[in-house]
Amino acid sequence: MTNHKHLRVVIEDIYANNNELTEELTLRLIHEFRYSNLYIPAKREDFTLNFIIYEDDNGVKLTPLFTDPDEFNKFFKNEEDIELMQNSFELYQNVLQTSNIEGYILNPATEKYVFSKEFIINIKNIPKTNFLSSNPYSIDELRQLKECDNENLEKFIGNRLNVGNYEGLFEQLANSNIMTLMVSDVDLTGKAKDGVISMMDSGPLAQMYTDNVGGVYATIFSSEDKIRKVDTAQFKYSQVVNLAMLVNFVLSEDMEGIILNPGSDDVLIPRVTLLRYSLGFEKFANDERLSDTIYYMFLID
Repeated sequence: MTNHKHLRVVIEDIYANNNELTEELTLRLIHEFRYSNLYIPAKREDFTLNFIIYEDDNGVKLTPLFTDPDEFNKFFKNEEDIELMQNSFELYQNVLQTSNIEGYILNPATEKYVFSKEFIINIKNIPKTNFLSSNPYSIDELRQLKECDNENLEKFIGNRLNVGNYEGLFEQLANSNIMTLMVSDVDLTGKAKDGVISMMDSGPLAQMYTDNVGGVYATIFSSEDKIRKVDTAQFKYSQVVNLAMLVNFVLSEDMEGIILNPGSDDVLIPRVTLLRYSLGFEKFANDERLSDTIYYMFLID
């Protein structure tokens, strides 16, 4: 469950700065809001759900938002008629533009931080939430992509002079065929056809392998050889990924970042760096034909 801990850290830092927004704090706040999926309370009346609105001492109409259900329960105690809904940040912008709500108050039982309508609707470059294609890659094409040579990427990360050169790394990643590792507690070989497991047919059978080095990191790989180096007791399968889609997932799920080739090269890309370059991933690393790849896994020879 997403608890928006990174957004809350920014709020804490604003408080520590005497509640003054510097340029750096404002940028961090905007970045975290763009990828947030906050919770909003609503009450069912006459078969419709209406958002709850309060007026502050100055008559400003505010609606509460929550980072997680625990914060909701702290504020709404034993109120069974109030439902909790989770939505993307874009919806909360639209609510302000189409209603008489004048702002939001975040976690009113704790932070009590008020965000004005003007601040919220002026946040631009909202990330994509859907990656769709009318012409996705076929399974055979995906098989060819996963077998492509990422020699330039591996040479780049193998050169110690490139450590910390994220712009160069992202350029290499955008021009490579990236995979992730899917793991399962059971052997899924029997569900494969010609080496491919289709979760379109069988439903979700595995999950993305993550690493924990002070927080949860998604993992990506430049080859199946690199995947083989991962030390895990679970059964392993490879999957071609849309890098832009993965980056948006990592950020919206409040993860710490991405590790490239864990167990071998261990190239760490922290969250703050992904946020800084996230728009670039959508622009330069988004092959929309890869939108359906999340449904297919390959057996690793």
